[in-house]
Amino acid sequence: MLYSKYFKRLLDFIFALLFFILFWWILLLISGAILIFDGFPILFIQSRVGQYGRPFKIYKFRTMVKDAERIGPKSTSAGDARITPIGKFLRKTSLDELMQIFNILKGDMSFVGFRPGVFENYKESDYKSGIFNVKPGISGYAQVYGRSGLTLAQKREWEKQYVQDISFMTDMKILARTISIALIGRGAY
Repeated sequence: MLYSKYFKRLLDFIFALLFFILFWWILLLISGAILIFDGFPILFIQSRVGQYGRPFKIYKFRTMVKDAERIGPKSTSAGDARITPIGKFLRKTSLDELMQIFNILKGDMSFVGFRPGVFENYKESDYKSGIFNVKPGISGYAQVYGRSGLTLAQKREWEKQYVQDISFMTDMKILARTISIALIGRGAY
């Protein structure tokens, strides 16, 4: 309880700042690649469900064609034709998520938590389940135990479990597993 209430945010901020200081050049390279191969906009910004069910704007590198949400559904599936060639690589390696470092610095997100979805993907019971008592995360149980292969119901079960298990050691295990999964690109589309 002490960790989740006080130390988690402090650690998130310190590590997000360190990450930015060390790897700002990667963000710049990805931005340049998107600009050269697909033009503006470089970022995809969308309203997502945050802590306590409040909306916030999530930042991601754009991996789909311009105006993709007008062309098709809000969520993607395997083989989605709207995903650009560079977008396929960014998604497979999870590099499209790196801009969320700014969401962490702002305090909207954490490194570990529930994966924030669009409002349409949540039911009334989800708001009562306790998953929104924590900040959304770049990663979480659902991302390391199934990722895109899970149904929404399975994701919700993992998110509820995380609220029960939240601790420094749990977060470290999830982050270590996230890095290994991102390196092999498993379960992404």
